Amino acid sequence: METLLLRQDSDRAISQLIEKEPRSEDTIRFQDCDPFGHLNNSKYIDYFINARENHLINAYNLNIYREQRRHGRNWVIAKTKITYIAPVYFQEVVKITTRLIKFSGNSVTMEGVMENQRSTEINAITWIEFRYYDLQKRAPCDHPQELLELFQTIVVSDITTSDFDKRTRELVVEQRRSRRQ
Repeated sequence: METLLLRQDSDRAISQLIEKEPRSEDTIRFQDCDPFGHLNNSKYIDYFINARENHLINAYNLNIYREQRRHGRNWVIAKTKITYIAPVYFQEVVKITTRLIKFSGNSVTMEGVMENQRSTEINAITWIEFRYYDLQKRAPCDHPQELLELFQTIVVSDITTSDFDKRTRELVVEQRRSRRQ
């Protein structure tokens, strides 16, 4: 996993190690599963978004709800793409990695990868595009400069494709290669 040094508080020149691809574990809950014990397809997105929210707080000290209360702005989901590769079951522990793969003046795109606990099998991959939104004006708005600077620092720039299906194949092939080693 790639890490780098980021100056988070220029007034006090505090430096902190930041991880570009944070990872966490979660346990699949009963209420999120279908009668067969599989994670319901609609719930995968909830797990990805909850993981990303925790990653933003823990890795970047960015609490989007605190910022919403302060500035009246937050992100809304504009587009989702998801591929289901292997089923996930009730009480299974999964690892979820999220990364910023693209950003603009008013949007960000997150990639999420859900794997089994041993990281030997990918369960699902998603791209979620969020638009920055002014809740009072009820309209999209531009990111403030400090967010753009953070995004520039944490974006994973070695993803060379904008084709979701191609990226999914790349991740699956890469994961299978690492299993063989």
